[in-house]
Amino acid sequence: MSSGKPNIVFIVADDLNSWIEPLGRHPQVKTPNINRLAAKGTVFSRAYCTAPYCNASRMSVFSGCLPERTGVYQNEPFWEAPLRHKTYLELIRDAGYHCFGAGKVFHGTFDYATAGRTRAERAKWRDTENRLPLWDGFQVTAPEPMPPARPLNQMFDFDRFDEVATWNHLFDWGVLPEDREPEIPDARSVAAVSAFLAEPPSEPFLCAAGLYKPHLPWYAPKRFFDLYPLEEIVLPPVKADDLDDVPEIARRWAQTPPDHETVTGAGQWRHAVRGYLAAISYCDQMIGQILDAVEASPARDNTMIVLWGDNGFHLGEKLHWRKFVLWEEATRVPLIVCPPAGTKCEPRVDVPVSLVDLFPTLFDLAALPLPSGRDGVSLTRLIQGKEIARPGGAITTWKKGNHSLRSGSWRYTRYADGSEELYDHSGDPNEWTNLAQMHGYERHLHALRAELLSQVAA
Repeated sequence: MSSGKPNIVFIVADDLNSWIEPLGRHPQVKTPNINRLAAKGTVFSRAYCTAPYCNASRMSVFSGCLPERTGVYQNEPFWEAPLRHKTYLELIRDAGYHCFGAGKVFHGTFDYATAGRTRAERAKWRDTENRLPLWDGFQVTAPEPMPPARPLNQMFDFDRFDEVATWNHLFDWGVLPEDREPEIPDARSVAAVSAFLAEPPSEPFLCAAGLYKPHLPWYAPKRFFDLYPLEEIVLPPVKADDLDDVPEIARRWAQTPPDHETVTGAGQWRHAVRGYLAAISYCDQMIGQILDAVEASPARDNTMIVLWGDNGFHLGEKLHWRKFVLWEEATRVPLIVCPPAGTKCEPRVDVPVSLVDLFPTLFDLAALPLPSGRDGVSLTRLIQGKEIARPGGAITTWKKGNHSLRSGSWRYTRYADGSEELYDHSGDPNEWTNLAQMHGYERHLHALRAELLSQVAA
């Protein structure tokens, strides 16, 4: 029903870290629908974001450029930059694709401050980076339902809301009342995507679904919490002196705000992990509905699907919570690419790759010309089993001048002040021992430093 170019269903989940079943990184997580997708495509088991922050990561994906090239490290201007590259969204539309989206595809935020201060039943959405003229159709994110008696974890006093730090306005988890479930923004976004897929356009299309969960706050219907009995929750492994051998800048990032102290002091660690797992399983249900819609669509036989998370997330590892650091949990993300039906692909790729490679790969699979002057590379030959590694490894940047490289089993990090970290994941998957100052690792340190500095500014 089209020119033969494959359609693309593009699913991005907000703050979905690598705790998904196909990666086996948390023993209890339940993601049957992500498993469904993984069974059809290629799972990149070591995929990394280019920035541990929603906006910078997404702008990097859509531009195909590292943060140093976009200039977006957090919320810096992108669209108005006079020398910016066209995004892949603009390029694919120029190539004749119909572009439809729903939910959080580009960056936006809910107004949790007003919702908390006024005890509102819903938090309004602020669509900060999306540009509606770039789309042929778009369903903007709906307001998010807020349960009463917040915060449900009782760690802060919302009756004295002005004394609650901004970053804690959404640091909450618990059961969303059942009658509020239809209001969840992701459900409305998925309904719009499903309706689009039921009656697709005649031209090839890109259909982008932006899922907000499992972003904080972790409010989900009770049945998702019931999947994870509180007394059985497995906590991440933590080493009490883990920050003793890291540079001062990393220690400061890890402990600002002091989330781990706050959560453990309130006896909420198991509750929080349970909340995150519940939010992941809710997200998985939404992914399942999208997969159902693809399978029922007239376009199903010529449609490829990609699922990715925009950044990782810590839940106590290295005594840290959230993202905003350059360690494994904040930077490692899900990435699954499912080519059109009948296309052979490797079931799993275990070498480091970058989210900056996502659109070059989709363009390559769709036989669309790749633009010049970008940092991403196509992963098609890895998918086809014709290559064994991505050249250059995967680079993540947090704030200007701070970079981390994942290459083979190694993570090398260099901060703006010249301080360094080095971890060997073959024997230290938790990144507990910084080898940067240890005798015997000079050769690895020098090689990885040279590789990183060949790709980014010091």
